[in-house]
Amino acid sequence: MRHTVPIFRLEDESTPVESASRPDGACLVKIYPAVVSGSMIPLDRDEYVFGRDSECEYELTDDFVSRRHAAFRWQGSDCFVADLGSMNGTFVNNLRVTQQQLNNGDQVRIGSHIFKFLVSDHVEAMYHEAVFEMMTVDALTKTYNRRYFDDAFNREVSRSLRHERSLGLLMLDIDNFKQHNDTYGHLVGDELLSGMCERISERIRVDEVFARIGGEEFALAVIEPSKESLDEMGAQLCELIGQVPFQTTAGEIDLTISVGGAYTGGHQAITAKDLFEAADSNLYRAKQSGRNQYCG
Repeated sequence: MRHTVPIFRLEDESTPVESASRPDGACLVKIYPAVVSGSMIPLDRDEYVFGRDSECEYELTDDFVSRRHAAFRWQGSDCFVADLGSMNGTFVNNLRVTQQQLNNGDQVRIGSHIFKFLVSDHVEAMYHEAVFEMMTVDALTKTYNRRYFDDAFNREVSRSLRHERSLGLLMLDIDNFKQHNDTYGHLVGDELLSGMCERISERIRVDEVFARIGGEEFALAVIEPSKESLDEMGAQLCELIGQVPFQTTAGEIDLTISVGGAYTGGHQAITAKDLFEAADSNLYRAKQSGRNQYCG
């Protein structure tokens, strides 16, 4: 058992709490959707209630958030999050919880919003680290964001030309993603996005750059592949996603992707834009040819 969780009576808000032992500087950092201004929420009260109701300590304007959705409560030096009977649930590190003690660095999802819990002697440094991560990483999928990818890929194209080394680009798009959202709801759509990215991230190498560049569109920079290995990888990613259904709060859901590839051996003048256009064209061919396939 990870923690022994005390039972809170949600209807009783008069229970005394040992606020004197509450650590200084504990906070939540809103990391998704990414904002810098106002992203830090100090947890300097015995209880913070999050919800759509304007009387909550932290109001969230979000159709997927209940009026009183979740409470953050201190018991001595420990902070707990408790779901207040919300419609869509409260999640800690992608697991739905009723009550959960929080550890430093845990991520809490309420509706479409993700918060990072920080409590440390170095909370200020960790806050700046979280803000930097927020500006480079998509918090929902834990992949890099478009801004980071564009910078990194431009550097890789320059290295490819300078050292005459090969470079590959794979562009991935989830098939019929709008239909999944319309059928199961956006929160389940988020589960599919994060599940797909987790599956792909376990397959790729550490020197490959995987990023979310649009709503359901992703890019993968493959360093020094052969043309054959790039094509093989594109086909394998389709199999990786399509062969095993994804477990969600709505049950098992089948998901497929289409993939387009672009390749350079590093011997001819080429730009990042050229590779993007080639991969995007091949992705379009994969979609037009029936989806759930790779074209390169």
